[in-house]
Order: sequence, then structure tokens, then C-alpha cells
Amino acid sequence: MISQPQAPRRAVAARWFGAVTCAVALTLSGCTDEGRSLPTVTAATPSVPVLQPGQPGQPNATLSGSAAAPTTTFTASPGDAQFYQDMIVHHAQALVMVRAALPDLTDQEVKGIASRIGDEQEPEIGAMASWLEGRGQVVPPEATNPNLTDHGSHAMPGMATQADVARLAAATGVEADRLFLTLMIRHHQGAIAMVDDHLKNATDERVEETAADISVTQTKQIGQMQEMLDRLT
Repeated sequence: MISQPQAPRRAVAARWFGAVTCAVALTLSGCTDEGRSLPTVTAATPSVPVLQPGQPGQPNATLSGSAAAPTTTFTASPGDAQFYQDMIVHHAQALVMVRAALPDLTDQEVKGIASRIGDEQEPEIGAMASWLEGRGQVVPPEATNPNLTDHGSHAMPGMATQADVARLAAATGVEADRLFLTLMIRHHQGAIAMVDDHLKNATDERVEETAADISVTQTKQIGQMQEMLDRLT
């Protein structure tokens, strides 16, 4: 019997080994065959079944859909959620007051700080609403429509009454400047009281940072508005 040459056997083995190596390498960088690039295998997506190894002695499991994709669930403490919900309503009234007074304000400094308060508090409302939505919490309707604020019906400190807001909307000239400053100083003081009360029990870092920012910003603005009011009195 005539023995087969060793070289062909080695060539066949080499080709077989190369094919296996190429298949494994597909998961990393793709492989070429006679200069042609083969497709790269990508990571599984939620629409592609994923094999999850079982515990020792347990069978493997096949996952698909949302179960195959990692998810992150955010939670919120009741105190943090309540603080944001209340502060959204509180901020919403500040926007109502700014919009009611701004057309009739005559002092340039008063007009400037009124505009700044509106420009700052509107995006803060949006950020607080997004935080609540991301944690499955109720977002007050005032977040999208500040005019829904039921003035004076909330127990939060510093809130203006319906009569206060009506007087502000009707005021003109220096009377409008003084009334806006008086009401907004009281409104800011109420917000700082809410912040001080909540910071004792805040658990979420972002909520704590928001509260601290409100305290710093509004404390500074109280000082500025008080100087304007003294000048106009």
C-alpha cells in the first residue's frame, strides 16, 4: 500500500485550523478571504436573543427583547420628590408674577432682575420635572403651564395670594416696581425656608445640589432687591 504524502495533509489541517481561527476572530475584527473583508459580528441588541449562562448545575437561559438589554431603574425618596413638586409650583408662581409685572415696570434695575428671575427659574422647572418623570413621580401641571398656579391655596411659605397677583398685574409706574420687589422678596424668602427645611433630610445628590443653588442665588437676589426697594421708597 502506497502512503499518502505528508504535505497535502498538513495543508488540509492548516486550512481547517485557519477557518476555525477566522470564525473566532470574527467577533473581534473580521477576517479576510483572498483580500475580501468578511462582516464583523456586532454585540447583541434587544432584538437578538442572548444566551445567559446558568448557575452551576442549572440550564442556560435564552433572553430576548428588553430582557436582553441592561436597564437602569431610578428611584426617588418621598421627601425629595415632594420637595421638587412643591418647588415647581413655587417657581411657577414666580414666573406668573414676573410676566404680570414686567410690561409695567419702569426702573431699569427692577426690570433687569425680574427678567433674570424668569430666565433662571423656567429652566429649573424643566430640570425638576425631568427628574420626577425619570423616577415615575407625579409632575405638577404648573410645570408646563404656570398660569394653573392656584395662588394662595398652597401652604408653602412666601406664596402670593390671588389678590396680590391681581394688584401686581394692575399696578403701573413706580408702584409696580415697589410691589414687585416687595412680593418677590417675600417669595424668595419662602423658597429659602423650603430649602433649609429640606436640606436636613435630602437623600439625592442632585436634589441637594439644586436646593443649595436655589439658596445661594435667591439669597443674593434678596439683597439686590432690598437695595432697589430702599432706593425707590
